[in-house]
Amino acid sequence: MSLSGPPLSPRELDVLAQVARGCSNAEVGRRLSLLPETVKSCLRCAMRKLGASTRFEGVVATR
Repeated sequence: MSLSGPPLSPRELDVLAQVARGCSNAEVGRRLSLLPETVKSCLRCAMRKLGASTRFEGVVATR
């Protein structure tokens, strides 16, 4: 995991915060009024920026 790199967008941080609460992509979408495809895209971008290969790694790197 990379702790330096491009900063996460506010939306990526919002999505990761919901994932950290244990929400599924569908639940994140409902809570943030996003389509499930948008949630997946935000997670992919955030994880790429963080160098994370799992949702858990993404959350840990963000914290």
